[in-house]
Amino acid sequence: MKKNLLALLTLTVSLSYAQQKQPDLFQRYRPILEKGTLAQKDSLANVLFSNAKNFKTEEEYRSTINILRALANEDKMEALSSIAKKKYPKGSLTRDAYITDVFYNAEGSAAKEKAYREVTKKWPVKNFPEQELTYDYLLANLAGTLAKEGKSTEAVTYLGQMQERFWRGNGYLPVGQTLLAAGDTTAAAPLLKTAMDDAYYYISLPEAEKDNKARFASMGYASSMSSYVGILVNRGSYAEALDLIEKAMTVAPAQADGLATVYYKSLMGTGRKLEAYNVLTKLYAKGQFNVEDDLKQLYAELNGSMRGYERFNATLKQELVESIQKHIKEMETYKVAPSFELLNLKGEKVSLASLKGKVVVLDFWATWCQPCIRSFPGMQAAQAEYKDDADVQFLFINTWERDKEYKKNVVSFIEKHNYPFEVLYDDQKDPQTGQVMAGKFGVQGIPAKFIIDAEGNIRYFLTGSTPNVDYIKLEMKELIEAAKKPYKAPSAS
Repeated sequence: MKKNLLALLTLTVSLSYAQQKQPDLFQRYRPILEKGTLAQKDSLANVLFSNAKNFKTEEEYRSTINILRALANEDKMEALSSIAKKKYPKGSLTRDAYITDVFYNAEGSAAKEKAYREVTKKWPVKNFPEQELTYDYLLANLAGTLAKEGKSTEAVTYLGQMQERFWRGNGYLPVGQTLLAAGDTTAAAPLLKTAMDDAYYYISLPEAEKDNKARFASMGYASSMSSYVGILVNRGSYAEALDLIEKAMTVAPAQADGLATVYYKSLMGTGRKLEAYNVLTKLYAKGQFNVEDDLKQLYAELNGSMRGYERFNATLKQELVESIQKHIKEMETYKVAPSFELLNLKGEKVSLASLKGKVVVLDFWATWCQPCIRSFPGMQAAQAEYKDDADVQFLFINTWERDKEYKKNVVSFIEKHNYPFEVLYDDQKDPQTGQVMAGKFGVQGIPAKFIIDAEGNIRYFLTGSTPNVDYIKLEMKELIEAAKKPYKAPSAS
């Protein structure tokens, strides 16, 4: 039966491959990519690799390499990449390999500048129409490195060469924030204003004109607005800041949360204290406890004293807890967690079976995943809260790394940030499916967190992240404490 299935698959692939575009190929082989056995995946990889001898274009190589990557067949992926690079030395595959291997691994601005010049010399942008974004990525990365080294003039010069307006805010914003953190407001302000103005342009387009590029550019509005308005607030230009914020609230009400901090400060600065107090109260009730000093100040000014503050504060926190409890109901599940035995940074084996009797928090992450990293301070705080609880174990599962030197990079990342995490490498493939553990858990995007109870059952599953440390602490506490309790099946409505 298996031989017949593989023979049929081989024939099907051979007959139809040349006519299929990449999205069609992915769609055609999706069942095998997602649920196929290891034997089926290996057979598909063999067929695709064999068909490469008939390829006439670089795009055919790229499409097949991407499918081999999805099949996690690194040997054939690298072999085919090597063939393609020799066949198309001035093509995009060779260029992209150089960018990955040389440019992104270069340390320091001098090495990155040298690599960038090499890219633009061997693979000039004019030879790759509609691929300007690839070069914008390099410019933004190089500018970011220069900014971290305090070379603001050079950083701004490279940013000025970016061509894709919808994406340039992703280069301008982090560089502006880096310069701002270093105290270089003069260089930071125009970058942040450009990022803000670009995002505003896209967010204010008529709905019928908003394509995916416009929607992507719009997402950065709150961040760029907050950073730029923060400069105005620090300068005492509260009225100007308030005008910009209220304009933003009109065209992008969904971004109100991201602007709340600069909004209440601007309201305070212009004497609109009651409105500022209302914004502050909402912020605090969402777990932004770092605003408490300002909340106390306004409470005393508006009420004439601090009488009743503690009760008021406790009420806000209780409302937050109740909101989290309601929210985590949406994350509830109940199924046996896949077993695993993975290596930690010291090379020691850690298995789920060895942790039976404990509540286990799994956090799937990667060094390239900014949302993952953004939540780490909060996860560190949550772990610290349970450091004396022998019945709770946090495990940070490093997965989907893209670099061959990922183990070295992971160790370097953890040591650099001094995170006291138990990190496991998710690189042990299932002999039947070829999946790593993330796949066995059904992870389709990271960060992804699972709360497993003492009996080895997944009780909660959540995705996404927030930089709000206090909120993460409270959310994790509710999840962990709920998982400690016996499972109760939802009552029939």
